[in-house]
Amino acid sequence: METNKIYSIEEYAKRIQIPTDYLKGNSHKSNLSIPRQVYWYYLFSKGVSLTNISVEFERNHSTIIYGINRIKGFLDIKDKTINQHLEALDIFSC
Repeated sequence: METNKIYSIEEYAKRIQIPTDYLKGNSHKSNLSIPRQVYWYYLFSKGVSLTNISVEFERNHSTIIYGINRIKGFLDIKDKTINQHLEALDIFSC
């Protein structure tokens, strides 16, 4: 598997079976916000700047930072809630 590949939001959406516009939307429902934040975490871990993520998702950088830190928290406590989303991006966790 190619390790430097960055999955597009469309590829990720297809893999987790959530429409792209839902992932890019503003819903606070956890079934949409968690996958969205996992994708932000993923992009940031691949070296994409907070500014670029903010522009792509039409959010301010503090929202992006909050989402990334939320996912880091899930990882820190080894919460399996996010595993299916991490696996869709070929990131393996708990």
